[in-house]
Amino acid sequence: MSYNFQGITSDTLMLLEMNRFHNNKPFYEEHKAQINEGSRAQLGALTLDLADTLYEVDENILVNPKKVSRIRRDTRFTKDKTLYRDNVWVIWSRPMEQGIMAPGLWCEVSPRGVDNGVGFWRATPAFMAFYRADLIENADRFLEAFVPLLDAGYGIMGESYKREKPGTEKMPDALKRIYNLKELYFMRSTADVSVVASPAFVDDMKAQLKLMKGMYAYLDGLYARFKAQEK
Repeated sequence: MSYNFQGITSDTLMLLEMNRFHNNKPFYEEHKAQINEGSRAQLGALTLDLADTLYEVDENILVNPKKVSRIRRDTRFTKDKTLYRDNVWVIWSRPMEQGIMAPGLWCEVSPRGVDNGVGFWRATPAFMAFYRADLIENADRFLEAFVPLLDAGYGIMGESYKREKPGTEKMPDALKRIYNLKELYFMRSTADVSVVASPAFVDDMKAQLKLMKGMYAYLDGLYARFKAQEK
């Protein structure tokens, strides 16, 4: 099978790294076409190749090959004034008007490695409190979605509260960290950037999306129940 995605090569990753190192507009403008065609355009092509599988995960998910991170950073509201990033990513989620907390899936590529995952961004304290209450009552439902990811090498990501939240004592030891997360997302990482250098990466991502489907459904159901009780 032929794919739109042709790979993000080691040369492209080196160019991303060099662009961040030089950190100036003249260097970026000179190499802009190479950088964008070798990285951002390839992630857009990956989105097109994954469309059918993404719709199997969520028929309402937004599949837009132009929704890829930019190389130029917005430095207006951060102390880090580095102009350019050396990583690129694509996020697949529902349209923004359906709520910024709706679950999503993503893939990120940098000279340091390749990541993909599933979870929430900008989860509010109110939602995480709802999640903890649900985890106490429905730990089995969470584990049914989580264990396949754990077996496949996915890690539990997100910062934990320094002080344990009430109810932690009701959790088995294996779930205490999960119970005390400030954010809720799960990620698989590899330092082997060669995995993304050829069209074969499309097949790998299709398999990963199918694997993450159970957790996405769990998070989507959790979010729907949270929104329902807010009304």
